[in-house]
Amino acid sequence: MSSLFSILQYGLSVTFVGMGTVFIGLIILIGLIKLLEVFVSKITGKKAEAPAAPAPAPAPVAEEEVEPADDGELVAVIAAAVAAAMEAAGEESGFVVRSIRRVHNAPAWNRAGREEQVYSRM
Repeated sequence: MSSLFSILQYGLSVTFVGMGTVFIGLIILIGLIKLLEVFVSKITGKKAEAPAAPAPAPAPVAEEEVEPADDGELVAVIAAAVAAAMEAAGEESGFVVRSIRRVHNAPAWNRAGREEQVYSRM
């Protein structure tokens, strides 16, 4: 039991010495950076710049009202393209396009992920 206690005690002492060394090193590094800041400001004659105030939030922009366009022609073109592709693949084309939705309004990260998946399979 005493050997287990001594091993535990040794491990804790090593942990605290290591953590203490890291924190002391960080404090020294912060001090050196502040000292360098003061030294550079004296050489250049400029005071250290205060952090800039955050930029004001942009005013909300009114969205333009877009009239829904008649997508009948677009649906016909897409249906014809799919039918041609299916006939070229040797499949029978007995399908109907029921709906088409635009995906260009997706967030940028969503588009990037989709493009990555598409291009990784080519």
